[in-house]
Amino acid sequence: MTIKRVLFFLILCPLFIFSQNNLPFKVGESCTYRIHYGPITAGHGTLIVKNIEKHNNRECFHLEGIGQTNSFFSLFFKVYDEYISYVNSTSLSPIHFIRNVKEGGYIIKQNYLFNSEKNEVLAEDSIYQIPNQTQDMLSGFYFTRALLNYQNVQIDSIVKLNVFMDEEIYPMQIKYEKNEVIKTKWGKINCMVFTPQLQEGRVFKDGEGMRIWISDDENKLMIKVETKIIVGTIKAELSSFKGLKNPLSITD
Repeated sequence: MTIKRVLFFLILCPLFIFSQNNLPFKVGESCTYRIHYGPITAGHGTLIVKNIEKHNNRECFHLEGIGQTNSFFSLFFKVYDEYISYVNSTSLSPIHFIRNVKEGGYIIKQNYLFNSEKNEVLAEDSIYQIPNQTQDMLSGFYFTRALLNYQNVQIDSIVKLNVFMDEEIYPMQIKYEKNEVIKTKWGKINCMVFTPQLQEGRVFKDGEGMRIWISDDENKLMIKVETKIIVGTIKAELSSFKGLKNPLSITD
């Protein structure tokens, strides 16, 4: 499902301490994406910064990601994916990740407890060693936004990262290819275009022909994702938003 890829390909690496004043998002931000194949809408995905709360004795952002098929597609293949992440409010390191996936008759339930001091993850009854600042599928999206706002990332620069998913560590890198102005229903938005790559053996290969457009302003907001498939391209495009910390930069 595209919502999994959207969340999976937006993550990051080393240890940073962020000020909440300088983060590109705030509590109350909610963004919804239309997932479609050509003119056909298959479903929607929503990313939410719900609140700041105490979790496992830490002050955390409570983040949620929901992906689901619309009523028509649900008649044939119903999908409901839920991702919940509690992340440290200053380092944005994951503390607790919950994943509930229902895709047709396929069900996944994951519950990960992260210990950043020991570089460990407790999953079920097993403990996994992880590299420093390893992210979960959802925390990494917000960490990357903060990093892009924190650092002066240049075209052709590459961000290396690790994500823990399905009881494995996935090394990856994201290349900042270029800037591109894209048309939206609100007007034109100047975007940074990124290409994710997955590591296979010792070689990095393109992440399934995926491109990600991030607004080149103080929000670092995901505007669009495209993934090539055998018979075309699946797209996830921003369809609504509210609660942005900064006004979205519209050029026209």
